[in-house]
Amino acid sequence: MGLGSVFLSHYRRHPGQLVGLLLILVCAAMLWSGVRSLTGSAESAVAKSRAALEPLRSVVREDGAPLVVEDFTRLRRAGFCVSPRLEVRFADRDAPAVIGIDPFTAGCLRQYRESGEEGGVEEGSENGASIAGKLLSALDRPLLLGSSRDLARWQALSLPGAEAIELDESDGIPRGQLLADISVAAELASSGRSTLQILLPAVETEKSPLPAGYRGEVEDYGVQPDPLVEAFLLSLDALGALALLVAALLVRSVYRFALEQRRRSLEILVRIGVPLVKLRLALLLEVLLVALIGGIAGVWLGERLASAMADGFQGTLSGLFSVDTLAKSVPTTQTWLGMVLILAVVVGWACLDLLMLRRAQWGGAEVNSAHAGRLKAGYWRWLGAIGLVAVSLAILLLTDKLWLVFASATGCLLGVGLLLPEILNRLLARAEHHCRQPLLEWSCSEMRALCRLLSLPLTALAFSIATAIGVQAMVTGFESTFARWLDQRLQGDLYVDPGRPVATDEWRAQLRNLPDVTSVLPMVRGRALLEQEPPVDAMPVDVLAIDPGSPLLQEWPFKAAAPDLWTELSNRGVLINEQLARRQSLAVGDRIRFQLGETKHAREVVGIYADYGRPQGELMLPLALVPDSLPNRYSTFVLGVSDIQRTSWQDWPAQYTWMAGSRLRDQVGLKQAANAAFARTFQLTQLLNVLTLALAGTALALMGLVIFRMRQGSYTLLHVYGVQRHKLRGRLIAHSMLVTGLLGLLAIPLGVFLGWVLVARVNPAAFGWTLPLHFYPGFWLQVWLVCLLIGALVGALVGNPVRLETLKNE
Repeated sequence: MGLGSVFLSHYRRHPGQLVGLLLILVCAAMLWSGVRSLTGSAESAVAKSRAALEPLRSVVREDGAPLVVEDFTRLRRAGFCVSPRLEVRFADRDAPAVIGIDPFTAGCLRQYRESGEEGGVEEGSENGASIAGKLLSALDRPLLLGSSRDLARWQALSLPGAEAIELDESDGIPRGQLLADISVAAELASSGRSTLQILLPAVETEKSPLPAGYRGEVEDYGVQPDPLVEAFLLSLDALGALALLVAALLVRSVYRFALEQRRRSLEILVRIGVPLVKLRLALLLEVLLVALIGGIAGVWLGERLASAMADGFQGTLSGLFSVDTLAKSVPTTQTWLGMVLILAVVVGWACLDLLMLRRAQWGGAEVNSAHAGRLKAGYWRWLGAIGLVAVSLAILLLTDKLWLVFASATGCLLGVGLLLPEILNRLLARAEHHCRQPLLEWSCSEMRALCRLLSLPLTALAFSIATAIGVQAMVTGFESTFARWLDQRLQGDLYVDPGRPVATDEWRAQLRNLPDVTSVLPMVRGRALLEQEPPVDAMPVDVLAIDPGSPLLQEWPFKAAAPDLWTELSNRGVLINEQLARRQSLAVGDRIRFQLGETKHAREVVGIYADYGRPQGELMLPLALVPDSLPNRYSTFVLGVSDIQRTSWQDWPAQYTWMAGSRLRDQVGLKQAANAAFARTFQLTQLLNVLTLALAGTALALMGLVIFRMRQGSYTLLHVYGVQRHKLRGRLIAHSMLVTGLLGLLAIPLGVFLGWVLVARVNPAAFGWTLPLHFYPGFWLQVWLVCLLIGALVGALVGNPVRLETLKNE
């Protein structure tokens, strides 16, 4: 019989052990590769989107005349890097806009240059070709570029002549837009509303002024999506790393017990002449093979997991950059590096145990200093764990950097994780010391042995329990806070989105004349620049302009406010959201300077309001202050209605031609949409949380089966001494439930701590808002009952603990 057959015979006798190892590796690789597939694709999309969000200026004639080809020619001859853009919008509000560009001059605008310049995609890849390059290669045929979703919406329009236009799915194009050659857009202009612009990067006008007769208006200040992107992706990577840590603990534990279980077989192989080096190489090859099979299967399943989670991920980051192709992405280099990391952890820890198994041990010799060594190791473990917790906690309390918050929280978890099995062991030792009944004393001793043998899987389960409790506290707390906030903010009965830029005052007057409408609140959104202390550049922020005297605003909640707030806002004040207040260290009474279009203003902060669900800073200003040239200006309207149930508001877009294409929603519909977006935001986090807990619980169950069967000898001896089988089986189940139940109780404070970290440290650093920390004992009870259930299942699956055949060699 060859060495390979000997090794296979072990797994034939213990198939559950092989299944356990493979299951842990597959789950860990699946979680890691799935998360990295999503975050890696998102990071690539961010790199592309940064180019599309550069600061731009739009050239206009000072005499008010429309732009013509001669204007473009004159600016080019004057040395300005300008490019024309023709935007065509259609009556159907769901239809994407067609953006016509000139591929010969599009390189002036960074978003149309070669993608490889920004490092967003690998050189030579399919996505590496620039948008301008694709349009240049299709000059002989009409072509539309866009995402698959926008192309499908375009096909649904069925416009005249649209069937002759080719469609090409391309990444990096903003959602809701299709790009084409400007001649193609001009042919489609008759089917919609067209707007011609001549654009140039803002840096061009800083070098030299425009020729006489022209002026530049701010088209877009640019956007900085990095705070939300980095925070959200780092949070997912942290959850993936936690799953990897749990898997590493479990794999090491399983393999250590596999070696212990096979010790006698290994001793026999050494005694019959198998070289020690050859035996170790065979064990190493075995570990590599198992890890490779589990890792490859996990990466493949990770792709499927990423596809399933892509919709929730897309909804979370909607509007920042294109994530339409996340589910289609192939495993990236980072994904495969993650799998290599898993292999390295498995092989490294396995080799450590192989090196510790010396020839003397395989020959059966006793190691006299084993007990002393364990005591010394335990002493240093206590000191190291306490020191790690102290240092990590100090950093956690002092830092505001997100990656340091995650790193220090991980340090606290690791420190407490090192202590939890030892704390559990000491609690049982104290109980054993006070026991007066022999069987009860033996039970405490048996559970102490279980804590020592199952220390790693128990630690992994504790991490999973703490994560479940912490994430649940954050998500549920946010959900309740978000619901209350929506109730306070949504004071109107109807919300009107025209679907296009409109004249705000004209629409306000027309809406007031609609039947049953009692009040109209225009809400104008746009972009502004917040001036900061030099040498820091001005920061782009959102603008929300409202009528301070509207009755639909009087119930708005504020975190801090000056007396007579709405009057102060009309006269000299500005309201800011919590995100901006935190990032700029602003308070009520501070004075800020900002730029609206070409006009600069200075106003006093008179209130700070909560703004959940978004990361950007925002200024709230009186409507009269906002110019028509505000970049990205867009108007929506809030209506108060006398009786929403009796008003046929759904028919208004069909009854009034000026409202054609508008979108109307009542308060109930708006809340449902907001809650659906909220659910998508945390869908991915909760799924990873559940999978990690399931991984730890399953692995602990598998390990428990192995350990209990290894300790059947002590139960068999008790049966020989007169203890009945059913009583021993009941004790076995009780031992298993008590160990997991006590661990669940000890993990609850760790979960509360993690909830505090997520609510009080991660949220402000990542998103800029704070949430109240709520406790949910009902959920703690559920998790504790799950722990008891895991323990009961392990004990029940062991079956009869009495095996008289184990005494034959005694």
